[in-house]
Formats: sequence, C-alpha cells, structure tokens
Amino acid sequence: MASYVLMKILESAPQRYERGINILSLGQSSKIQREIVKSYITAGDKILEIGCGSGTLAISCAEKGATVVGFDVSPEMLAQARRKIRERDLSGKIRLRQMSAIEMDNAFSDKGFDKVVSTLVFSEFYADEQKYVLREAYRILKPGGLIIIADEVRPNILWKRLLHLLIRIPLVVITYILTQKSTRALKGFSRLLVEAGFELIDQKRSLLDSFGLYVAQKPSQNGN
Repeated sequence: MASYVLMKILESAPQRYERGINILSLGQSSKIQREIVKSYITAGDKILEIGCGSGTLAISCAEKGATVVGFDVSPEMLAQARRKIRERDLSGKIRLRQMSAIEMDNAFSDKGFDKVVSTLVFSEFYADEQKYVLREAYRILKPGGLIIIADEVRPNILWKRLLHLLIRIPLVVITYILTQKSTRALKGFSRLLVEAGFELIDQKRSLLDSFGLYVAQKPSQNGN
C-alpha cells in the first residue's frame, strides 16, 4: 500500500521514486532487490521483469551479466529507466516495453525466459489478475525456470496483523482519494503459486512479517 501511494504521488517526478519507496518500505525494497540479484541471478540469464519502474532491478541484473526485458504501464517511469540504462551503457542488455501485465499473453512466446522477477507489483492486481499473471509467467518460463516475487504480505500472527492494519488504514484512505484505487497485501500467495503449477522453493518475511519474498520453480520435467 505504501509503495503504491508513493508511486502515484511521484510519477510526475520519477527521479525521486526509488528514494521514496525505500523510505516507506523502511529499506526493504532496496534490500530485497540486492538479495534477488545476489542469490538468484546469474550471468547469461534471460529475465522478464513485471513492472520494471525506473529500472533499478533490471540494471542490477544486467550488470551481473543477464539480459532483461522489462515492462511497465507508466511512460514517465520508463523514460527514467531508459535514461539510466543509457548512462550505464546497458542498452544492449535491457529492452523495455510500455504495456500492462494483462497483455502478456500476446507479448511473449512460450519458454522464452529463465527467470521472471517482480517487486511491489502483485499487490496492485486483483485476485483474478494475479492468477492470470502467474499462469502467463509459468507459460513463458523455461522448464526449471524461477519466478521471484517480492511484495507486501498479510502477517500471520495476530498482533502483527493488527499493527499492520493500523499502518495501512490511513494509507487506504489516502490512496482512494488520490487514485480511486487501492492495493491488497498478498494473502495465501504461496498457494496461488502452487495452483499455477510452480514448486515453492523459498519464502522469507521481514518488516513485521508484512514484506515477503517468494521464489518458485517451474518443474524441469514438465515441458508445458
């Protein structure tokens, strides 16, 4: 929720986006992106990033030797990402597209990527959209490929859940006033991954159990 509110406020000034997101996530956004690159990205990977924003994660992956296709609905964020990519001379390693996640079925071929990554995006989707994007991610991943998702999650422990709700309530109101939209902390997301055909191989939580990292694999023996 906090990241979505900030994104909507700062889209007219995307150069401040990462700083604001990092402040509101108490450092979790940058920390989790560093962990994703360190632990799960290898040279030669072909990666799709869902909701690439201003390009920070895509650039980090490319600097480790991966090639990245990233997409986002915001032209302002993509313009900022392209500027950063040019400054780092990574135009040959990163390709960006302006599109929404619900266009994935017509945009990417089967089994074309080794990894799919996304941070602070799935909480913006409705439940049916989450299921659709996971199905599409499964389709476009090679057998044995990984999907890596970091986002807000619903705490399991009651007191943490209550504290998280107290933090979220004013942000829900602010978001609706600004955008007439809201976000939903992920609930039962590991189950959704399994229902989409993935095998969950890692799951971590931090920040009052309200920020989660999910890593799942498309079975290598399944060519579908």
